[in-house]
Amino acid sequence: MKAAVYHAPKDVRVEDVPAPEAGEGEVLLRVLRCAVCGTDKRIYLHGQKNVVPPAITGHEIVGEIAAVGAGVTGLETGKRCIVVTAVGCGKCVYCSRQQYNLCEDFKALGYDYKGGFAEYVVVPAAAVAQGNVIQIPDDMDPDRAALVEPLSCCLNGQEYLDPGEGERAVVFGAGPIGLMHAGILTARKCSPVIVADVSAERLEFVREFGIGQPVQTGSGDPVEQVLEESGGEKFDVIITACSVKAVQDAALRLARKKARVSFFAGIPKDDPVLPIDTNHLHYNEISVFGAFASTVRHYHQALEMVRRADLPWERFVTHKFKLEEITRAFDVIAAGQGIKVVIDCE
Repeated sequence: MKAAVYHAPKDVRVEDVPAPEAGEGEVLLRVLRCAVCGTDKRIYLHGQKNVVPPAITGHEIVGEIAAVGAGVTGLETGKRCIVVTAVGCGKCVYCSRQQYNLCEDFKALGYDYKGGFAEYVVVPAAAVAQGNVIQIPDDMDPDRAALVEPLSCCLNGQEYLDPGEGERAVVFGAGPIGLMHAGILTARKCSPVIVADVSAERLEFVREFGIGQPVQTGSGDPVEQVLEESGGEKFDVIITACSVKAVQDAALRLARKKARVSFFAGIPKDDPVLPIDTNHLHYNEISVFGAFASTVRHYHQALEMVRRADLPWERFVTHKFKLEEITRAFDVIAAGQGIKVVIDCE
């Protein structure tokens, strides 16, 4: 089969590799689509500790069940599905709570296991047993289904925030994750929903999708810029959806009393420490949350959300490439162009 094999940073080659088979408890998928995320880009450019070359990456997978191994029940060949990335050990306290994304021995498709930038991928038995293979409607556009994984992560992050009707919200970052966050906040009737970014091109998608008020930030103070464009009041819900430490500081300065703040995007590990005035949090009862990946439950919620027509999901996929063109996909993402990039593996 054809697969995009990662050998080293900036060295990904589409090669012929042995086709996998479904072992006991496993499921073999024919990959239809595998979307590209920021982590895939980071691996391509810089590598990652848990991705050992030669490796097949890609975790935002939509596939068709080609075969099921012995002992697998409830899954039929020919059915289309999406796959939950996180695979838990099944033994720790977090797995006992079905919080597999927080597992003490966390593993993931596309990182520790071979991923979806290939014609076929095997879902390991531990993942199948956890319910990670989720069937989708036969008539669902696979491009739209490829949005479920990143949307599920956004839903996990917003679960902590519990945004409500009429609450003021701001999202820093107008990439695919920031736009998904803005879409959820808009659907939950927050008002206003401010989306701040340095890129005028990205902010045009905010206007096109009708999911908030774009605010372009630049060389000045982003807090002053956001407040000037939004009536001067601070916010109830603030989400940082870009990997910039200064934005985390801005988020805290925009928080009104009782605000909830999500440090959703990770920041570079060589400079991760942010000085915080904890009295500001204490006296104003501000809550700050992190969020990492998502659970099976969030995937089901995201699947239901993308099936509806209340947000323009079909517009989120701005670029699509064949597997043989995967390096072009990485170049598009590295350049900050468009929104969601999908690899067509058929």
